[in-house]
Amino acid sequence: MVDGLPGENMKEMRVNDEQIGDSFPTYVVAEAGLNHNGDVETAKKMIESIKNSDVNAIKFQTYKTNNFLTDDSEYYDFFKNVELSFEEFKELKEYSDNLDITFFSAPFDFESADYLKKINVPAFKIASSDFTNIPLVEHISKMNIPMILSTGLCNLKEVEDTIAICNQNDNIAILHCVADYPMKPEDCNLNTIQTLKEQFNIPVGFSDNGESTLVDLIAVSLGANIIEKHYTLDKKMEGPDHFFSIEPNNLKYLVSQIRMIERMKGDGIKKPSSSELTNISAIRKSITANINISKGEKLSFENIGIKRPATGLEPRFVASAIGKKVKNDIKKNQSIQLSDIE
Repeated sequence: MVDGLPGENMKEMRVNDEQIGDSFPTYVVAEAGLNHNGDVETAKKMIESIKNSDVNAIKFQTYKTNNFLTDDSEYYDFFKNVELSFEEFKELKEYSDNLDITFFSAPFDFESADYLKKINVPAFKIASSDFTNIPLVEHISKMNIPMILSTGLCNLKEVEDTIAICNQNDNIAILHCVADYPMKPEDCNLNTIQTLKEQFNIPVGFSDNGESTLVDLIAVSLGANIIEKHYTLDKKMEGPDHFFSIEPNNLKYLVSQIRMIERMKGDGIKKPSSSELTNISAIRKSITANINISKGEKLSFENIGIKRPATGLEPRFVASAIGKKVKNDIKKNQSIQLSDIE
């Protein structure tokens, strides 16, 4: 375990020119996944549609089906039918670059990882299914390219073991994740975000496999540095992930809510806000004459009170003021100033 408080000396992460950590805005990733349904033109539309959503990046999944699934797997046909070629991923990377959108992907095998490096992705995602695939994680870590790793299905010891493998790459972040599709909100265990921060002192986020946006907002309020949200052009499209994915307009609204939460969280320093400062006089109180007080008369609990507005001596000076003579006449309800007292 790393000594120190969460966020104290936390390692920060950088993807392209954007920094990720407690001192920076939440990094929001639109998880395109396989919601392109194997069509590169649909994938391009997904990239284009996030241009004005204010997300930080879009993420896909890159694989050769034969490299990560056995022929008799129940999922073989599905993944094979939506598999994009390497050349299509190059096309998507160039399309994203032209739109000034950060593009990266989760490779499911060595060949895919090597190809993504070849086309200069600015980061790698490690899917929960590969978090304990130490050979693949180690292979990618040695590339010294930023890595975001999802921890679905993992216990803390497994997270420790994989992070240790990545110690040669000092540009990493981990995501708390529940590998259920869709994830039930009651299963999300968001306090794990702080557990992971305390344990590893690196940026920690939340990979959301569910439909609720409340979960994402709470994750941000609990300190998530990254939010990864499943994304689709249309929830009614065919495919296993579309129905719980977020659509373009709702994605933009979610990001605006995340930014509002960040402003609401503030800097943690206890001080009056700028809006409060204009209200001090009206809301606080000061030492005030309860009756007309004549020059030379002593202040007492009978002739002074504590009332709004705060235009005179603060109430904390009452004990010092009692018994002191006044230098001039003071009218009833007039605030008493330090200059009024001998």
